[in-house]
Amino acid sequence: MQNNGNHDWGGQVLKEIKGIDGVESIADALMKKLDANKVIDQELKVNLQEKKVLQDKKKVNNELKVGSPREESGIEGMDSAESTAPTDQPGTELTQYLSKTWFRDNFGMEGTEILDVFIKGGREDLIPVLKPLIRAERISLLKSYPSVSEHLIDELPFTDFDYSMLQRNPKTLEIPFRRLVKSWNDANDDPDREQAYQSWSNRISKESHLTRREHLILKQCAEHLNDRGAMNAQSLQSYGLDASSTEVSMLIKSHGFLYGISAVGSSRKANMRGTFYDVERGDLLVKNAGALIGGLFDHGGAIELNPQGLPRLILPFNSAICKHYATALNQELGVAGIIAEGDGLVIEGEQSVSKSLDIAIPFIHNKTDEAIILRKAIDQDKEALRCLNYDQSSTRSKVALLKAWNMSDEDFITMKESVVNG
Repeated sequence: MQNNGNHDWGGQVLKEIKGIDGVESIADALMKKLDANKVIDQELKVNLQEKKVLQDKKKVNNELKVGSPREESGIEGMDSAESTAPTDQPGTELTQYLSKTWFRDNFGMEGTEILDVFIKGGREDLIPVLKPLIRAERISLLKSYPSVSEHLIDELPFTDFDYSMLQRNPKTLEIPFRRLVKSWNDANDDPDREQAYQSWSNRISKESHLTRREHLILKQCAEHLNDRGAMNAQSLQSYGLDASSTEVSMLIKSHGFLYGISAVGSSRKANMRGTFYDVERGDLLVKNAGALIGGLFDHGGAIELNPQGLPRLILPFNSAICKHYATALNQELGVAGIIAEGDGLVIEGEQSVSKSLDIAIPFIHNKTDEAIILRKAIDQDKEALRCLNYDQSSTRSKVALLKAWNMSDEDFITMKESVVNG
């Protein structure tokens, strides 16, 4: 199989572009940084020298069991006038270490972008300086993934775009990248390797299919999720996105990984399923518990009363980490009545339900009446208790209740509207 990578620096060489003026400042900055690195290299050499001295002392102590190797064995050590740093001796070489984001950390742009600027500015003389630095940075990137060998830099047919995407999305692309590495290492022939790379390439090339407007929508989604916590597409759209909830959902499903957005659970409303999204986080943190509870209640949530008459909120939420959400919500609200049960969350007990409704009602759009009635019933509002009792009763019982209260259907509707709007 033909290797598309360049062995000098681990990427395909950019096409030559005619020079323009105005890039001396970047070149000066780079050379200044490299001069600073020479000082660091010298410090590393001194550190290696000191380490060798300590190793020699320890070795002599172990072999001769004496306190001072200089005094007892006549060994001069590495600070002899005739000794040199280990890197100056034959067979040794100090490899310069760069972090996996060295160029962006120091210059605010990627190495290939700097290379492009130099070519446009007619500074081809700096290309030999950049190539080993770009290669070193990419080796660090590969080595940052467990069990990934740096030697793959000379085997994988990665382009500048491949490395750029991996550097910008190290977490979201970790699984696809490690899957590529495994498939590549397990491949028996070149066609298998080509297929493995093609699967990776098809995944990351999705970014180029997005318009600037779609990139902006996804960026805004990521910002809202980061600030407000998990929510569905309808809730995201309500924050002023220039897209319908359907388009938001489709964009997240196809390209959300580019911005660290993924599905964290789903709820069911009638025959429709609503998906909740969030950005990647270390420890699970519900930043807007009200929006999450309100959204789940709107999408298939229900009110129940246990045999003792205590209220329960049933919130369908099909998620592999449902228990973690229950724990996080309990911590956020300072309660203990939120549990993971079946395919969802259950909030039970007057304190847990009342606190949940207090923060969720502003985010409930389809079942506002039910939520307000339950909240007022917990506070022992007489008319709210009648409305809750009526709504929880069978058809036959409802007729009996109206007779007992000496009310017509119209009277009950008027009372209910007064409870909700009062």
